Amino acid sequence: MVALLADPLKDSRERLAAALTAAGATRVVQADTVGAVEELIADAPGGHLALVSLGFGSATPRLIGGLAQVPWSRVIALALSPDPAPLLHALAAGATGVLRGHPGRIDPGLPDRLGRLTPRELEVLKLVADGRSNKWIAEELSLSALTVKSHLSRISRKLGTGERSHQVAVAMRAGVLR
Repeated sequence: MVALLADPLKDSRERLAAALTAAGATRVVQADTVGAVEELIADAPGGHLALVSLGFGSATPRLIGGLAQVPWSRVIALALSPDPAPLLHALAAGATGVLRGHPGRIDPGLPDRLGRLTPRELEVLKLVADGRSNKWIAEELSLSALTVKSHLSRISRKLGTGERSHQVAVAMRAGVLR
């Protein structure tokens, strides 16, 4: 998996880059300035996961929109602040999800919640991470679409989020998905 990590803060960028590598990312491209991200957009390499800090300020929505068009399969906004305005701008620009908290740090209760996922739920979550639809997952695993929806509902309760992209981001940060 190729990941892009765009964050102006060296500390959080290095922590998260190490976490992505440990989680199985085959290549982590780092960008610390708006110009560096713009160069990546212009070169149009694309990839699997782009994590973009809201620390780029007013340029962030433009960067997210550009990365989504390159395309990067998933563009996640990294938010350290609870302020909803930048989050909404990031989503409107094309972010597929938002990851809140300090990059590279894991919620102490997360391992317990992830440990409660069944092997089938993990299998479904991996296919969600690959961008598959419920219908595709159902056909691939010889399940009904309703059963897939039920698995996703249980995953949602266990991880505390109903958004597919956030479920994937949480599992990736914890090293469950590679």
